[in-house]
Amino acid sequence: MGPCPLCGGAEIRVLYPSNIPEHRRPGSRYGCTSFELGVHPDIFRCRSCTFTFNAAASGPLDALEEYARVDDPAYLEQRESRRLTYGRELDRIEVLTSGRELLDVGSYTGFFLEQARERGWSVQGVEPSKWAADYARSSLGIPVFNGSIEAWAPPPGQRFDVVTLWDVLEHLTDPVDVLRHVRELLRPDGLVAFTTHNLDAPLARLLRGRYPFFMEMHTVHLNHRTRDLLLEKAGFERVERHVHRRALRLAYLASRLRRLGELPARVAEGAVRRLGLADRVLWIGFVGLETVLARPRAI
Repeated sequence: MGPCPLCGGAEIRVLYPSNIPEHRRPGSRYGCTSFELGVHPDIFRCRSCTFTFNAAASGPLDALEEYARVDDPAYLEQRESRRLTYGRELDRIEVLTSGRELLDVGSYTGFFLEQARERGWSVQGVEPSKWAADYARSSLGIPVFNGSIEAWAPPPGQRFDVVTLWDVLEHLTDPVDVLRHVRELLRPDGLVAFTTHNLDAPLARLLRGRYPFFMEMHTVHLNHRTRDLLLEKAGFERVERHVHRRALRLAYLASRLRRLGELPARVAEGAVRRLGLADRVLWIGFVGLETVLARPRAI
């Protein structure tokens, strides 16, 4: 094990050992609708700064082959709930900026960009999944580059008012480097907005190694201290943070019970349909997700 990826500290220990079962259910472990919540390789923590991260071999976003192969049609059922979720975030962003040039890193199927475009934004996306990028382009007409943010080349001189990374930072092996790259794409008064999970949240403290966001595809796990250290090292100053509340349809929540088996999911899905509640939306805010908004620090 090398030094801490965030502070360079040499004292790294295993915080939670791997709980990956010997025999695993088939299917992609890198899509948004993966069932492998709480299933993770060894998770390490730096004694100096408390930065928490998975073993580097666990499939980071920077090694794009796993994400390029993601095919996740179940995610399309979340279109309206995602629009509700990120509509709230867009409301907050629009209070903090008057510009309308937006780049979404990890834009997946383009649902957020679709909504921003409807509200008058000029939008572009970057997405490693070929399936998701193709959907955004062909079905929604959203300009999305298929690949990594490092491989994407914007038009000469183009800078953005806002760059968003929804549920992206936790997939990276070097979030400092990615945020520094984002900083170069922003105007001096621009804004970066991202969501990720926070290990200081009550649920994360309660569940410890069984926290659902400990997953094979989540390689970075921030807390208050390491989140702010990350921003500092990348050249940002935090403007705001708030609990990220996510809208989820009851039918989708029932389908997630498949991680416990097919029967519980079928029973739950049948119940919400019979009760006419399949499209009822619940706002979930207790799982430890937060939204952070920051601006480039003056040099």
